[in-house]
Parts: sequence; C-alpha cells; structure tokens
Amino acid sequence: MTGVLLVNMGGARSSKEMKVFLSRMFNDPFILPFGKPGRKLLAFIISNTRYKRSWEKYRSIGGTPIINATVRTMEALQDKLPEEYKVRVAFSYTEPLISESINAFSNEGINDIIVIPLYPQSGYSTTRSVENDIKEATKNRDLKIRFVKEFYQNKYYVEFWSKLIRKHITEKGYSNPFLLFSAHSIPKYMVERGDTYPKGIEESARLIANALGLDFGHVYQSGMRRGEWIGPDIKGRLKEMAAEGKDEIVIAPISFVNENLETLYDIDKEIVPFGENELGIKNISRVKIPDADDTFTELLKNIIKH
Repeated sequence: MTGVLLVNMGGARSSKEMKVFLSRMFNDPFILPFGKPGRKLLAFIISNTRYKRSWEKYRSIGGTPIINATVRTMEALQDKLPEEYKVRVAFSYTEPLISESINAFSNEGINDIIVIPLYPQSGYSTTRSVENDIKEATKNRDLKIRFVKEFYQNKYYVEFWSKLIRKHITEKGYSNPFLLFSAHSIPKYMVERGDTYPKGIEESARLIANALGLDFGHVYQSGMRRGEWIGPDIKGRLKEMAAEGKDEIVIAPISFVNENLETLYDIDKEIVPFGENELGIKNISRVKIPDADDTFTELLKNIIKH
C-alpha cells in the first residue's frame, strides 16, 4: 500500500490553539532564521503578546477554515484513488503534526509515502519547511518518500483557477475585467538567498491569464510592517489602477488552494473594502476557493499517478 500525505499549515480554532499555533510557527527556523535560543525567545514573546489580537481576526471568520478544508480534500481524493492508496493529512503547526501522521503510516506498515505540500509554488517558509520536517520525521527509518515540491505548472492547476475565475466573472456580470493575481508576500532576504517563490507566482499568473485571454498583473498582500517585503503591494497597485480608471478588478489569490485568514480577512475585510470605499473602484471582488473542488482533486490524483 502507498501512503499519500497532504500537508498544510494549520490554524487556530480557539484562543488556546492560537497561542500554540503561533509558538510552533515562530519556532520554525524557516520562518525565523535565527539561532535556536534567540528564536525560542522571540517565539515565546510573540505567542504570548499577539495571540489574543491574532485570535480576534480568526474569530471574526469563525476560526481557521484550513483544517476542515484539508480534511474534505483528503476524503474527496481518497474516493478517487484505488484501494491501494491511503490518504492522510498533516499540518505544520496544528495536530496532527507531520511526525504524527508519518508515525501513523509506519504503524500501519505503510513505508512508501507520497508527500504533497498544498502550496502550488515552492517557497522557503512553506515547502522547504515541510521538507525539513519530513526529513526529521523519517530519519533512521526505512521509508521511501516521494516529495512533491510544487505543482503550479500542472495543467489541472491552471484549469482549476481558470474555471473558478470564469465562473466568478460570469456570476458578477463583468464584461472585461482586469485580473489581479495575489499571493502572500515574503521577506526580500529570502529571495536574495535563492527562494524561487516569486518566479513561481509570476509564471502561475501568466499561465492562468493566457488560458483566459485577459489582461493581468500580480501583487502581494499580508507582508509585515518590519523589514523589506517583496512587491508590488496590492494596495499600492490598486491606487494606480483606480487612477488609470479601471473599474472591473478580479482578485485571484493563486498562492492558495483553500480559504484561509488572508483570503477571508485580509482580502475580503480589508483590501476589497479599501478598493471600494477609499478608491471608488466600482466593481472589485475576489474569487472564492471551494473545498474539495473536483478539478483540484483531479490535480492531486494526476500528481500521484505521475
């Protein structure tokens, strides 16, 4: 039997989970690349001083949707695969952790495992972090691991986003919208150290826009205030577009395959209202990401089979 492990970030469903989630995340050397003592101290400070404020955001969207969305995807994928495949989920910062799911496979005698991080574009703080956790969890074990680093070039990924965008445009009644592909920002120093994530975002945007035949641009959101983060920043670009007279803008968050805090809070509650109310953009909206979408599960099946 072959195991399939779908890995996502995780999230918080209560204030107590929020503190643990933040502590685990900021103890990750791929998130805070400092020495262990300094990282542990910073993680302690951040998790204890920010968890209440962070939880208020999560609470406003009903807690993280990532866990349920990932489980539904697992169930839908399991239904598509032959009986010789067993699908599990794992999260980087929420139970079940990667090590726990690897142990579960091992206890079932499953030693051949395909690991799929649910990040279309490989990134240092996402995919590389998962890869490191997998290496730690499988160290000194007789396991065969196939690790999928990214999948944005897969035809089903392009079809997945093209389908969602077409449906959104039809529902909104737009005639000739401008596609604004949005992604989570990362610190500039990561790119300087060789992170290929921005190249993946740019190529993803090009592939999807070409499939749709629409004008497009790419932007980044949710960067931190401290330090330099990659751009163009979404709010700055929206200001330029408003000045250019663009009045139909579709935001597509292509670095994600499920709804999360950034889509439901950062974009829906901050960025879209900013475009509407402060910039006067008449028609600005975001493409929603359905759970366990059939095209997306076909994408995962295609990855597994090839």
